[in-house]
Amino acid sequence: LVRGLKVNDPLAKRFDTKNEGNCGAGGLCRTCSVSVVRGGDLLSPQKVAEKQMLEDNPRWRLACKAFVGYGMQEGDMTVHINPNQW
Repeated sequence: LVRGLKVNDPLAKRFDTKNEGNCGAGGLCRTCSVSVVRGGDLLSPQKVAEKQMLEDNPRWRLACKAFVGYGMQEGDMTVHINPNQW
């Protein structure tokens, strides 16, 4: 992933969905939830609505709201797409 991209940006090459999710990338449906296994500090902080929506899964992020390279940081990340499978 490239710094400044949303995790669900077309350039991020997600393979689990062919579109932006059920809510059109509005951060309302959890369709694009990913589990951040490593490198969560490289993502933009969660806003209140996302934090409340995912409070039962603290490692999950909404790919439509998570930007890579927060604070101009670089590093390695491990993200599980469709965390309900894991």
